[in-house]
Amino acid sequence: MALPTPARVRRAAAALTAGAVLLLAACGGAAESETEDAAGPVSVENCGEETSYDATAERIVATSNSANIGTLLRVGALDQIAAMSLSVGNDAILNELYDVDVTDVPRLKSPISLESVVGADPDLLIGSYSGLFSGSSGVTREAAADQGVPTYVISDSCRQDPADPASKLGTMSPWDAVRADIVNYGELTGNTAEAEAALAEFDERLAALEAAPQGDSAPQVLLFDSATTDVYTSGRNGPPQGVIEAAGAENVFAAEDTTWFRASWESVATSEPDVIVVMDYRSDNPNEVKEKLTTIRTNAALKDTEAVREDRIIVLPLVLFTSGYPNIEAAEQLRAGLEALGLLPETDITGTLDLS
Repeated sequence: MALPTPARVRRAAAALTAGAVLLLAACGGAAESETEDAAGPVSVENCGEETSYDATAERIVATSNSANIGTLLRVGALDQIAAMSLSVGNDAILNELYDVDVTDVPRLKSPISLESVVGADPDLLIGSYSGLFSGSSGVTREAAADQGVPTYVISDSCRQDPADPASKLGTMSPWDAVRADIVNYGELTGNTAEAEAALAEFDERLAALEAAPQGDSAPQVLLFDSATTDVYTSGRNGPPQGVIEAAGAENVFAAEDTTWFRASWESVATSEPDVIVVMDYRSDNPNEVKEKLTTIRTNAALKDTEAVREDRIIVLPLVLFTSGYPNIEAAEQLRAGLEALGLLPETDITGTLDLS
């Protein structure tokens, strides 16, 4: 039997208070009733299911490689984030993008445990089936529910077969997944007006990218997250697919019906990329990017590709590439990088960040 966590106690008290308000409203007229309705339960569609929450979230634990944190920040929910999984090396990026200061937001240690989640006293836990909710560290939606913690699945990681934990991920286009989360986070945090403004800005920036002149042929891009015995990259359902397409290029693994996945070195060797985009985790390892570049330039599968021979390698922060509002910045940054390499016609698209 689950212990009565602080979050569970708080929600129980809120339910009792709500009941008292409704009784008073019945005696006191319509004004009080309308006020209570405005603060009542929230329902959103998440991974094809209508999901209800007792009230708007006040203490959110946000995980999954941090990009969904960018969406929360864009809809004005900084003060509602109780804890998050963001390495401090990425603070400056999100601070500049959204004119905030995330320095004092508590961080979850990796791997994230159920105890650390519950210890943050959340009334909403956000994660993905490709990350937190894969269950590798014992954190599942079911385990969180047993502790009285409601959950939300980041839309890009919805299972194609909800009943099968081993099902492939991705049920909508990468951009539609971002749009769904913008709208839903607005509802879940009570910041609907900010979410509407964010969505309008997002669609305007995406339209500008799609209207930009294209090359005679789209540059072929290999997304290089990391590599050991294989290469961690992304298929057509992952956020990099949307980023790469919007930038005017093609993902060499667009045929893979999944989100993030591991590709064999053999398949990488035959992909013939024009450009390799390297993910910078901005982690505690100061040599992270240098080590990845060494692997790319010395591994037999890549060292003789045109991308390496011509030094067409673009390094961009991973925080921009996991599903969330920062993906539009990633697309603008990638477009600018491809233009600088002479692979696409020049435009005035530069992105917001100065990553030089």
